[in-house]
Amino acid sequence: MKARERILRAADRVFGEMGFDAATVRKIADLSKTNKALIHYHFGSKEGLFGSVLDHYFEELSEKLQGALVGDGPLSDRLTRMSDRYLQFLEKNRNFVHLIHREINGGKQMERVIAHMIPLFRLALQGIREAYPKTRAGDLSAEHLLISGYGMIITYFTCSGIVKKLIGTDPLSPKSLQSRKKHLVRMFETIIRTLDS
Repeated sequence: MKARERILRAADRVFGEMGFDAATVRKIADLSKTNKALIHYHFGSKEGLFGSVLDHYFEELSEKLQGALVGDGPLSDRLTRMSDRYLQFLEKNRNFVHLIHREINGGKQMERVIAHMIPLFRLALQGIREAYPKTRAGDLSAEHLLISGYGMIITYFTCSGIVKKLIGTDPLSPKSLQSRKKHLVRMFETIIRTLDS
């Protein structure tokens, strides 16, 4: 594995566990078995490295979600596929949840995160409005539907410690995640039936 990739992996782990402010370039250098000079050579600064970690995540996420949403089939199937891919991504990239949660709550890279999220949000918004005209305004507006869907998915991960205490089992175990996926499919089917009526 090349040094740049080792640095990104180490940075992902350190930023995910400690947050941006508590993380140090020295800790990342030690974990990646490189040195601070090499990190500065590749990324310019701790901020540049953190931005690269975020960009890497969002490039992968955007590819997966856009591929699901723009694919063939009815919008309901594509939204279900998108939800499933998002859950798979979060399951595989646990640090992403911690990084994003900190940033969207006032972190230094909040604007970068928003800039990555806007194109995906607009794409989904357009698809929902075109397929279901009644979502253009009112109680079932596409904006509210998307925010609700996002909340149902991301909150399960960001609040997994609380969820574990509430339900008494590990919400991130394979069995619990499979159950969550099935629940979300049913929730989205219910919403789609309401929009079709």
